[in-house]
Amino acid sequence: MSIYKKKIKKMIEISVAVIGAAFIGMSILAKKKKSSSIYEDDKEQKNPFEGKKVVLIKDENDKENVDGVRGHLEAVGDTDYQPSFYEKRVKRAIDVVLSFGGLVMLWPVFATIALAIKIEDPGSVLFTQKRVGQNKKYFKLHKFRSMKMSTPHDVPTHQLENPEQYITKVGKFIRKHSLDELPQIWDIFVGNMSVIGPRPALWNQDLLTAERDKYNANDVKPGLTGWAQINGRDELEIPDKAKLDGEYVKKMGLGMDIKCFLGSLHVFGKDESVVEGGTGEKKKEEQRVPKDPGDTFVSVVMSSYRRSDTLRKALLSLASQTYKNFEVVLIDDNADSGWTEKVRQIVDDMEGKITIKYIVNEENLGSSASRNRGIFMAQGEYITFLDDDDIYLPEKIERQLADLISTQADYGITDLFLYDENEKLIDKRVRSYIKDTDKKSLMRYHLIHHMTGTDTFMFRTEYIRKIGGFPDIDVGDEFYLMEKAILGEGKFTYFPHCDIKAYVHTGEYGGLSSGQKKITGENILYANKQRYFNELDEKEKKYIKARHYAVIAFAEMRRKNVRSFVRNVLAALIVSPIACIKILSEHK
Repeated sequence: MSIYKKKIKKMIEISVAVIGAAFIGMSILAKKKKSSSIYEDDKEQKNPFEGKKVVLIKDENDKENVDGVRGHLEAVGDTDYQPSFYEKRVKRAIDVVLSFGGLVMLWPVFATIALAIKIEDPGSVLFTQKRVGQNKKYFKLHKFRSMKMSTPHDVPTHQLENPEQYITKVGKFIRKHSLDELPQIWDIFVGNMSVIGPRPALWNQDLLTAERDKYNANDVKPGLTGWAQINGRDELEIPDKAKLDGEYVKKMGLGMDIKCFLGSLHVFGKDESVVEGGTGEKKKEEQRVPKDPGDTFVSVVMSSYRRSDTLRKALLSLASQTYKNFEVVLIDDNADSGWTEKVRQIVDDMEGKITIKYIVNEENLGSSASRNRGIFMAQGEYITFLDDDDIYLPEKIERQLADLISTQADYGITDLFLYDENEKLIDKRVRSYIKDTDKKSLMRYHLIHHMTGTDTFMFRTEYIRKIGGFPDIDVGDEFYLMEKAILGEGKFTYFPHCDIKAYVHTGEYGGLSSGQKKITGENILYANKQRYFNELDEKEKKYIKARHYAVIAFAEMRRKNVRSFVRNVLAALIVSPIACIKILSEHK
């Protein structure tokens, strides 16, 4: 037993000696190679912006760089970044231990990949590129060669014509599994990189360099993997990637590094984030990567007609939004100098509180045409609406926008709560019936329940313009807009909350449509619904018909036409007594 223990002890001592000698030898070699790996021996290759803060100056006279923009970098000062103790001492120690261990443990993998590369396409096994390191110091990054020897050097894959022709079979495999990155373990050991950090940019990626400077992401060592890599990798657009890199720098610490490291382990399986076409080059439907909603500009479109107190209240509710990155596109549809003066005064009073794009119609166009005018003058990526007699609760824009972005939807809707002029809640329209979001299901829900309420809508601007906005009609414009959105087959989302207060007003300029226009519009709407009856069952058709008679009855009641009111109520009862009673009981 003692002899066995002595043998184990001897083996441990030999192993420690061998590993120690290997570490010393590799450290000496790394120190010797360090200067040549950062272009110290070639002064003309050094970065003139090393240690400087830069901005990108766009100039159409400049040659287009690899990021696809025309412009050049200009220095605006020296970097003032101060690395923490963790970054200078702890992080470097971790890098040395992990990289040395990786080089020792993975040498059989290195040898196998090198042999496969040689057999398929004779030539160098390693591929080097000039990359941007810490403080913008250029260094030579190493990769296993994944493309043919004839491939143009220093050209990103997405800028090559038919890049597939250059990628070898071995290269495609090692790229998919990120094995081509393994030689960068040596770059980490040398000290040009870290295990965790922003991925090193190409030396001529001016846009990425400038964007990263906004967040101090060029002031730290680039990494083998990083926060942006586990949150999208190649499909991220450059500003999004740079912001994620900046988020890493801000939160850098042991916990963040562990999170990034563990989040990166999946890349050695099948990695769908690798795009053989470069940054942001996925198909359009795959390209909408969820991003920080705070970066998204929103337009709130409003049409105002002969309201002052409620308009002021509506605008003040926008001023209190938790989300601040928005504009108000206010269309003054009064076509009356007196009323326009009142609205203009309200707009002036809101200066400094919210951004308002104020537009005056020369003649009265109606709410639909006015909103459409706002839709096509809006600058936001998303559009939402607010009636001039309703208000948003503080989190309306923020929460609904986050829902659309997280679901990558083209349009969405929330619940709708109605109040009277005394702030009494008189009706709740909760859309809990929405279970499926395919076109057929949505149309069925819409025909039966009316998924309406202008204040509850939010659209991607591109999509609402594509479907043509609101129809120019007096009654039912919200219904027809939603119908167009569903038929357009855009992606839909339902946010099951209500962050608005919609008011039912009385008086000369109340919000309820009435009179013959209301009745005529409802008849046209019912005729339109009948086009879809072959897709509904008998119970659903009866409900829609009973609802139609009930709506007409209420319109006649407001006209004080008792005989017509009674006639339509009876018609609704005959069609479907249960539906009629339900509809009448829901009416407040």
